[in-house]
Amino acid sequence: MAYLDVYIIGLGNLGTAFLEGLNSNNNLNLHLYEENDDIRENYSKKFNLPVFKNFEKIDSGVLILCIKPQGINSFLKQTSTQINKDVLICSPIAGLTISSISKYLNNKIIRIMPNLLIKKNNGFIPFVKNYEGDYINFELEVLSFLGNIKEFDEDMFPLITSLSGSGPAWYYELSQQLIEAGSDQGMSEKDAELLIKELIKSLPDLINDEDTFSDLVNKIKSPKGITEAGLDSLIDDSFQIIIKKAIQKATQRSLDISSELENE
Repeated sequence: MAYLDVYIIGLGNLGTAFLEGLNSNNNLNLHLYEENDDIRENYSKKFNLPVFKNFEKIDSGVLILCIKPQGINSFLKQTSTQINKDVLICSPIAGLTISSISKYLNNKIIRIMPNLLIKKNNGFIPFVKNYEGDYINFELEVLSFLGNIKEFDEDMFPLITSLSGSGPAWYYELSQQLIEAGSDQGMSEKDAELLIKELIKSLPDLINDEDTFSDLVNKIKSPKGITEAGLDSLIDDSFQIIIKKAIQKATQRSLDISSELENE
């Protein structure tokens, strides 16, 4: 059986999520690269895999770019001659367009926007690509192994980044605010955190394909009840406007990063 070579460049939060999610896939050969000496040593021991500082040449397989946006153009410029045209380039970098990558590499490119749930093989991965078909079975063997996948138009990616890529942070922040509200009302922070964490753990069991989130809200609240009182307060304090403004700001930052990278 032929194994697919997967090169992960950068072992920050997202690179580590790819590593954790793919480490149990026996159809892959994982190749890891990280500049930080301490991370290389720790991850080599933790995952029992060699971790290198840089590479000399990549001839085939897929290269997953888990590099900070501010360093990606420099990386592509320095390594473009070391990457064979048959290598699939996979970019989960926020704001990095396919056209930006194509300035340096004449390769097949797939742009994705996963969130950190891929480390549990339970992510949702929007993607867009500059080629037809499933080149080297990447969608089947790798992306689908990490979670559910769906193809989008690239002009949706700034919004996708805000809604999905940053999505966990919105829920974590809301959870922290609930904890602080409980603490302000007299509960210990430890107990409030326990309540909210147990609540979050239970939520996936309530979600289904038939009910919208509005349906789920209506199933929980009752007329003139406790939940409705709290929801009315959120509406009075312009909760919808706050959320829409946050998504607009995040989307605009994604567009700004794309423009900055294009013009470097």
